[in-house]
Amino acid sequence: MRRLLLPILLVFVGSCQTTRYEGNEDSPYYLVPVGSVLTLNQDIEIPPHRVTVFLQDGQLKPLSQINQYYPHCKFEVLKIRDISQTVHADRFTIEKAVQEITNSVDAGGIQLAGISLGIGIGSHGGDGTSAQTFATRLSLRSARQPDVYLLSCGQWAFPSDGQHVSIREIRRVLGKIFTLQLAPATVSHSSRETPAAGRENEAPYRLITTDR
Repeated sequence: MRRLLLPILLVFVGSCQTTRYEGNEDSPYYLVPVGSVLTLNQDIEIPPHRVTVFLQDGQLKPLSQINQYYPHCKFEVLKIRDISQTVHADRFTIEKAVQEITNSVDAGGIQLAGISLGIGIGSHGGDGTSAQTFATRLSLRSARQPDVYLLSCGQWAFPSDGQHVSIREIRRVLGKIFTLQLAPATVSHSSRETPAAGRENEAPYRLITTDR
């Protein structure tokens, strides 16, 4: 019986924490509510052989110019093509919001592989301490452009002082390119995913060999 009570208690505590910070856009604990709308205010070109574009400080930037220790976002479509793709100005409904803390790839400070989120690429400090990825994933839907499916926002940080990006920080990253309109919060439709106790080395994501 005690083993059954603990998971229930943890879910209850997590829900209370989310409710406590509800409506505070400066809090890293307040997720974008399901049903919110992300509006793309201009057409975006996705280069050939890619499915993503990156944003930081209100600008579209190549991955090489993104400082991943600061808030940044990745806008993603499903299909890779040999020619450039245009995502047209549109309104996207946010169907799911998930926060994740994932382990990075430790390789002597050398960048190894992107994560399926597109936020966070393995690296570590000089003392061998692994950085982690604090990522927020927003699943997107538009009947007009069903190929558009994900906005991931986050930042690298070390475990001792890392936190998820807040909604206000996401707005700052998106600038005037996107507008985020929040729906009333519904705690039951958003979640946080962290490695289970004793399984910290099992990363809950798929590694890929390019930034796509």
